[in-house]
Amino acid sequence: MEKLRIKLEKWVNGGYCLAHHDGHAVFVEGGIPGETVDITLSKQGKKEWFGIVATVIEPSPLRIPSDCPDYLECGGCSYRHISYEEELKLKTSLLEFMFPNAKGKIEVSFGPSEGYRNNVQWQVEGNQIGFFAKNSHNIIPSSSNLCKNVDKRLLIDETNEIWKQNQIRRSKWNQKQTPHPIQTRIHKKNQNHSLIQKKEKPISLRLSQEKVVFYDLEETNFHFLNTRLKVPSKGFFQINQFLLDTWIQTIKRLLPIEANVLELFCGCGTIGIALRDQIKTLYGIESHDKSIQYAKQNAKTNGANSFVYEVMDLYLKPLPKYLNKYSTWIVNPPRAGLSEGLIESVTHLQPKTILYSSCNPNTLRRDTTSLEELGYQIDSLHLFDFFPRTNHYEALVRLQK
Repeated sequence: MEKLRIKLEKWVNGGYCLAHHDGHAVFVEGGIPGETVDITLSKQGKKEWFGIVATVIEPSPLRIPSDCPDYLECGGCSYRHISYEEELKLKTSLLEFMFPNAKGKIEVSFGPSEGYRNNVQWQVEGNQIGFFAKNSHNIIPSSSNLCKNVDKRLLIDETNEIWKQNQIRRSKWNQKQTPHPIQTRIHKKNQNHSLIQKKEKPISLRLSQEKVVFYDLEETNFHFLNTRLKVPSKGFFQINQFLLDTWIQTIKRLLPIEANVLELFCGCGTIGIALRDQIKTLYGIESHDKSIQYAKQNAKTNGANSFVYEVMDLYLKPLPKYLNKYSTWIVNPPRAGLSEGLIESVTHLQPKTILYSSCNPNTLRRDTTSLEELGYQIDSLHLFDFFPRTNHYEALVRLQK
């Protein structure tokens, strides 16, 4: 692959440093602004090139030795070559760049930068277990024992007995689900035949209280802020076990007293049920029917008997008019953000307050711009570093009209 010597200019989203060469924008992993580096180009488009640092010629004083032998090969972390303090500064500055009116006003919340993940999905191929290497399906075996982001109880060295159980349970599960093993046809170049081989399922582990479970096969249990929740198999739950309380309490602080709440993308009811003492009425909507079943049960378990939940695909059509009595919206969408139909629903239903939490600052900025055009104003912006050492984070805004 082609190599190139360049000087890095500034941080940009995605864990990259930006540089320019021969009229091309060059996005570089593993660098720091101000450094002169040799990079290996991984992708060359018409306007944009991508590369990774191979050799640092003139290092930044901010550079530190990485504490992970697989850093930059693994597809997980982006910032292990700078201190965590510097990482928080750069994430804040990137969010400020997208929301310039909030410069100097963003409230930043963070916890331990290691062992924060309460779930993990280990890839399996033969006797190799671990994360995929960056931009490939090649497994890095050492990652399953050394990953610093994952709670130690979920590392393969700590779960040998669970690994044995996995073989037995998956065998039984496959027998129930399908009479034939899942197979993938692989075509090899310059050969007249194709190979048939089993596609092995990942090992999906999650902490359920103090117990490690296979979360793609069984439900998990969480206890936080005087709230007990059950999450269905394959159901979504925030992965940072240290910041969940802080995130929920911040939403509570921003929530009107005796609020009538419409909770969109409610999952199994996490946010609304945790804030039940401050909510007068709640209507929760989620596309995953199993999650709605669990939300209803979780509401009963926690005494929120008046809460109502409905299965609805929030990307297909605008919301019905009967939801206009809910003056406060809590939305926590996937990375895709809000649909045009939901933005249109804001026009018709006219909520007074919208609390919007997102793991994708790009779609958050897009959607808040649309809402500002409808007369809403952002009066609070928060950054929660749910994903230390990676280029991801959670942002929460409150919009009012």
